Formats: sequence, structure tokens, C-alpha cells
Amino acid sequence: MMHSLESRLSTGLLLSLLIAFALLAVLVSVNIRYVTDDYVASRLQHDTGTLLAALSFDNEGRLLLDAQRIDQVYNQPFSGHYFVISSGTQTHYSRSLWDQRIAHIVVAGGQQTRAIQSGPQQQSLLVLSSGYTLQGYPVSISLAEDLNPIRQDIDQFIYVFIFIAGGILLVLIVLQVLILRSSLRPLQQVKHQLAQLEQGKIKRLDSDVPAEIEPVINELNQLLTVMGQRLQRSRDSLSDLAHAIKKPLTVMRQTIRRIDTAESDRDILVEQVDEIVRLSDRILKRARLAGHSHSDKRFSFDTDLAALIETLAMMYPDRNIQIEKRIDHDVSCPVEREDMLELLGNLLDNACKWAQHKVRISVSSEQQLHISVEDDGPGTAPEKMQALSYRGRRLDETVEGHGFGLAIASDTVDEYQGQISFDKSTELGGLKVDIVLPLKQK
Repeated sequence: MMHSLESRLSTGLLLSLLIAFALLAVLVSVNIRYVTDDYVASRLQHDTGTLLAALSFDNEGRLLLDAQRIDQVYNQPFSGHYFVISSGTQTHYSRSLWDQRIAHIVVAGGQQTRAIQSGPQQQSLLVLSSGYTLQGYPVSISLAEDLNPIRQDIDQFIYVFIFIAGGILLVLIVLQVLILRSSLRPLQQVKHQLAQLEQGKIKRLDSDVPAEIEPVINELNQLLTVMGQRLQRSRDSLSDLAHAIKKPLTVMRQTIRRIDTAESDRDILVEQVDEIVRLSDRILKRARLAGHSHSDKRFSFDTDLAALIETLAMMYPDRNIQIEKRIDHDVSCPVEREDMLELLGNLLDNACKWAQHKVRISVSSEQQLHISVEDDGPGTAPEKMQALSYRGRRLDETVEGHGFGLAIASDTVDEYQGQISFDKSTELGGLKVDIVLPLKQK
């Protein structure tokens, strides 16, 4: 099952934003650390020049350091600022190292190296080692500075950056959802119109849509127009055929009755002509259903069923049949009005014919439309009930008490991909017809 276009776009854009902000956070973190290390290294380079100016060699080649020209930070124990100066076997350590030592790299004159190493009290040191030639003697100077205070400030900055970036990301996601919904609103309108089209409330789709889907809407409207025209021509042709067949059959029936032959033979011929009439009606009705587009006005259980019951009451004025309705509120009907009138008309008419006093129709709608019609009549024998339930229904007309009307009802249910079953009513005692119809047609 495919996800909706909105969810797929939202997921894609959300992932893109998350990846972009994650990469931005990584780049900011890496670059700010790199820039900070460069800044510390440049400061150490400046201090190296100061130390170099404080160095000298005496006539015996001893390395001398003028303590007055050294910054006091190199005299404070574990201040985070350290130096090591070496020339041959001579080495000077800053007093800030106290009794600790750091790795000193001896480099040749004119060269320089930079490294990160551990220092006293778990300090992380950036060590800059430089090589010089002073008064003809080689000199190596290593200066170190603790990076932990700066990195703590960097970490705090990164946390603030992530917090602000997260807020911006949240705002962008909200804006993205709003823009996406606004952009896809025309598709939601098309979806709503398709539902209205299925329910028979409209005949065409609105063509005022974005240019990307306008060709699809125009093709659908053209298809609906063509199907509607073909359906109308089919109905007109079937109606003409029905009238054309009935007239010669009526003439045949009247002529047969005037033929000078045995009465039993005439009855057989008349019965066969009547059978042809019934079969013709049934075939024509099935052909009409098969060519149905299911796009006309839908049946209303509030208004149409009430009118149908009034009509049945007029048809059986002397029977005093009580028709009870059990209809759920706001029932959705997927069947066209004309077909449902024919379906319920046949079922209720059949029930009224055989009921003694009461007929009941029950309608409920959850995931499917459920309809049951039952009466308090004599019912049908179990073996004949099976014949009524048979999907072929070639022998419906031979079942006593339940004939052609039930066959038409069965054809209508089949056309709407539903199911029909026959049973004995447990409450009223007569025949009970159960119908299940899907709310959405395939």
C-alpha cells in the first residue's frame, strides 16, 4: 500500500532538513575548533619570539635565560602555559611545570611542528615546537598552552548553537507542513469531489486546478461525459426494446386464446408466452444494471424509503400491514436511487404479499451496508431456501411464494458486489432476506 503524497513529501523534506542541520552542526564544530587551535598557535608563536629574545649564550657556550623578560604566567604552577628550551645537552623548563615534564621535540633550525599532548592535571596541551640558530648554537623552543578552558567555551557555544538551530529547524518544519498542505489543498479538493462524484452529488470535476493535474481532470471529465452519453443511449435502447417485445407478445397471447384447440394446449402456450415476458423483463433489467455507471443520485433512507412505504400501504389497503423501520442515523448508501427503489420495492412487496400483519426492515452502516427485510408470513421450506440462496438463480421463478422479484433483487445486489442470503426470521417467523453491500464500489 502506497503512502500518501503528502506523507512522502513531508518525510523527504524532513530528512533533508535533519541531514542539512546535522552537517551544519558538524562543520561548525570542526571549523571552530580548527580556528581556535590556529589562534592559540599564533599566540604561542608570539610568545616564542619573546622567549627567543630573552635567550643568550655566554663565552663558554652556556645557555642563559633572562627571567625578567618572561611573562609571569610561565612562573605560576600549573597555569596551563609552559615552555621547554633546549640546546644540545642544556634544557630549561618553565617554573609553571613545577616538578612535571612535557614531551619536548627537538627540531632543526627554521622548522616548526605542532601537536596535541596530555599535560599536568589532565590538561590538554597544544604544543608548538620551533627550531632556531642563536649565536651559532642550535636552539629548540617548545611552548604549550592548555586548551581545556577554550574547549569548554567552544562546547558551550556548540550547545547554544544546537539549541538555536533546533528551534529554527522546528520553525522550518512547521512552515514546511503549512506550505505543503497549502500546495496540496487542490488535490484534497479533487479527492473530495471524487467522493461526491461517487455519491452522485456532482456530475463533473472542477477544472480549476493546478496546471500539473489539469490534463488528468480534463480527461476524467471527458470520460464521464462519454460514459454518460453511452449509458443514456443504452437505457433508451433497452426501453425501446422492452416496449417492442411486449406488443407482439401481447398479440400472441390474445391470438392463442382464439385458436380453436384444446383448452389445456392454449393454457400451455399462454403460460410459455408469459414465461417469455418474465424472462425478457429480467434480462432487460440485468442488462440495464450491467451498463450502470453508479454516478446518479443516491438513495436516501430518510425520504425515499418513507415514500416507498406509503406506496406499499396504498397497494395493500385491506391487509393492514404494519411496516416497521429500524434505520441507523446518517446511513450512507452506495446504491443509485432507482436501483435501490427497485431492490427494496421487490423485497418489501414480496414481504407484504405473504405477511400476516407485520413487515420489518432494518438498516445499519458501519464498514458495510447491512439491510434485512423480514415478515411474519408462512416463510419458505428449508430445501427451497437453498434454491433461493443459489447464486445462479435459474429456478427462482419456480419457488412458491418468492419468485421473480427476488431474482431481480439478487441481480441488483450482484451488480453492486454485494451478498444476499435467505433465512427464517427468528422474531417474526417468516422469510428473512439479508443483504450486505460494500460502501465503496470497486
